[in-house]
Amino acid sequence: MALYIDCAYIDDIVEVGRTVPLAGVTTNPSIMLAACERGQRLTPSQLLSALLSKQPGLVFIQPGAAREGEMLQEALAYIAAEPQRVIPKIPMTKTGMRVARALKEQGHRVAFTAVTSVAQAYCAALIQADYIIPYYNRLARSGANASERIAQIAKLFQSQHLSSRILAASIKSSLEAAEALQAGAHDLTVPSEVLLSLLTDPESERAVEKFTQDWQRMKNL
Repeated sequence: MALYIDCAYIDDIVEVGRTVPLAGVTTNPSIMLAACERGQRLTPSQLLSALLSKQPGLVFIQPGAAREGEMLQEALAYIAAEPQRVIPKIPMTKTGMRVARALKEQGHRVAFTAVTSVAQAYCAALIQADYIIPYYNRLARSGANASERIAQIAKLFQSQHLSSRILAASIKSSLEAAEALQAGAHDLTVPSEVLLSLLTDPESERAVEKFTQDWQRMKNL
């Protein structure tokens, strides 16, 4: 059971980490681009160094290369930065499977990202992938029942005694976070603004406001 921040913008990661108990960070080329567009000019290796220095948890980082050899070398370079804390996110494709198998044969941890089907999750678990990452909101937008899909994967892993953890991503609201967990996700990775929203609820806010008002009234008695 763990919460990760799905982000590459260092200031956001540090600020959210002051409030939310984070187990680490997940990122990918699209998230890196978003950080660049906000003015953060870091190469992927510089970003990885910053992520390792600014927070104490794991870092899941995805190679940008599409070719097998380049993807493998990029993943190995990331791992070399801090083998105990860096886990490469490998895309669930034929090429990605070959890269992940090579990494596992060398004793490294891997996470398969963009997993959408039960069959993909099963194949990932067969090579003892440490994590599989289904995209909750993207599944829902494609017309699939995201909760049901995660529940099917979780049931399969349990019945077959498969050890891969389900790290749900593409979480766009606190409701989606709750649904993913209830469906059987072990862990979540969530954007910064949604992470903070997990801590609030209108009913809680109304109750706290009433406490504050009553405290002031009591002080005036």
